[in-house]
Amino acid sequence: MNNKIIDNLRSFSTFVLELSRAGILIVLLIVLVFLLLGDGSGPYVQSVILNIGELISIITSEAIIGIAVVLLAWFMVSNMKR
Repeated sequence: MNNKIIDNLRSFSTFVLELSRAGILIVLLIVLVFLLLGDGSGPYVQSVILNIGELISIITSEAIIGIAVVLLAWFMVSNMKR
């Protein structure tokens, strides 16, 4: 029973990881289109670029440090399992 739950959680976490990778790649593709076409890239691409700019301006240095600490802890835990 426990192994089945753990396997389901692993498959779900793998799915979420792949979904987030796909989302990041889509955003990077939109940024590339904006860099190549500039202002003629269309309203959707420009709105995504504006939202990314607003997100970057909102993030404070404390939030960046917090994200870095969480990522460091995640890498340390994942290396301990190996």
